[in-house]
Amino acid sequence: MSTKSINELVAQSITWKKSNAYCADKLGLSLLQYKKLKRQLLLNQKFNPDAPDLAYDIEIEENVKDGTAKITGTTTEQPQSAEEIIRVLKIDLSKWELNRFWNKQKKNGWLVSALVVKKKDGDLSIEDAEHIIARVFQDKNFKPVTLYPTISNQKALFVYLSDRHIAAYVGGVAMYANSYDKTVYKKRLAEVLHEIHYQKSIFGKFEDVFIIDLGDKMDGLDGYTTRGGHKLPQNMNNREAFEVAVEAEKEFIDSVIASDVANNYHVYQNANSNHGGDFDYMVNRALEIYVNTKYPQVSTKIFQRFIEHVQYGDHCFMFTHGKDDADMKHGLPLHLNDKVENYLRKYLMYNKIDPDTSYVSLVKGDLHMSASQGAYGFRYRNVLSLFGGSKWIGTNFGPNRPGCSYEIVEKYTERILEGNIMFS
Repeated sequence: MSTKSINELVAQSITWKKSNAYCADKLGLSLLQYKKLKRQLLLNQKFNPDAPDLAYDIEIEENVKDGTAKITGTTTEQPQSAEEIIRVLKIDLSKWELNRFWNKQKKNGWLVSALVVKKKDGDLSIEDAEHIIARVFQDKNFKPVTLYPTISNQKALFVYLSDRHIAAYVGGVAMYANSYDKTVYKKRLAEVLHEIHYQKSIFGKFEDVFIIDLGDKMDGLDGYTTRGGHKLPQNMNNREAFEVAVEAEKEFIDSVIASDVANNYHVYQNANSNHGGDFDYMVNRALEIYVNTKYPQVSTKIFQRFIEHVQYGDHCFMFTHGKDDADMKHGLPLHLNDKVENYLRKYLMYNKIDPDTSYVSLVKGDLHMSASQGAYGFRYRNVLSLFGGSKWIGTNFGPNRPGCSYEIVEKYTERILEGNIMFS
């Protein structure tokens, strides 16, 4: 596909009025590639001949203390999108980020106003992400790895990497200390890898290994949860957190597959959680592209709905973070109640999942605690957090040890062996 045809398709997709993720998927592009091309097209008069003319009488009123500015100008036509506002007001995207805009009709045209926020040194742009990906995945000419199956044990190992909160910081006068940074995070992934090897030494080579991310991989964006409004203490900026997340998990996945612990591998990642949200999606999509390229036999999936399910033999697993990225005031609880049971049964009914023909489990994160409970027709499991407890968790609920939950599932029986690794 030529560069010209790609630009034409992206220009056409703008009229679909669909999400960036939807358009990128339809065009066979990564989300980062699509956003970059879309921005270039909308800011370029050549590909957008109907865009309003550039504004005149542009004025900038900057608030140095707050790091904000109000930019105004007059155009002959009304701008319809954020990209058009950026273009007509000549907003320097290397310095400013558009926060909101509004238009007011005047006798001589349209008075266009925009509130912009000064970018911080650690802000992550599309170009920054591409540079980090290029560095981490610098071996661009690697050959796809072919996996050859051997005799296995008809069991699957499910490893739950939940609530990693990369960049989270616990300091100040926290009641319970929790030292957490890049080095600690990588060490914990290494301990998870050791446990995978240990389980293979006990049970033999697994038929399948599922690496399941259950959300809140990233602690937040710009020091806030991606839902906004909740300020977070962090020890990395956006760029640093992105690089740590991509680099560490690439190394982990490479090591798991190289260890030959299974015939089949599955990498499933969550992109619908209250802390991680879209930032999780960016990291997950970068990793998915890498895995699909280097390990074409590995099954990958990014969970974008609040609950999604997969089948393994006679088992049906529902996976969720436990609290979504937009709508829920309260997440799913640690212990089942009538309301939650009814809520989950509706999901089963809607998706035609029959507990009489499948062993059904719901596995979730969010609460940083391990608990397992049986209801009529399904199992309900909470899993541990690799991060552990924040200052807020410690103050409100007490100390919270970090760990990683896993389970060994027999493919055609109801037998599930649950386990946890606890980190010091």
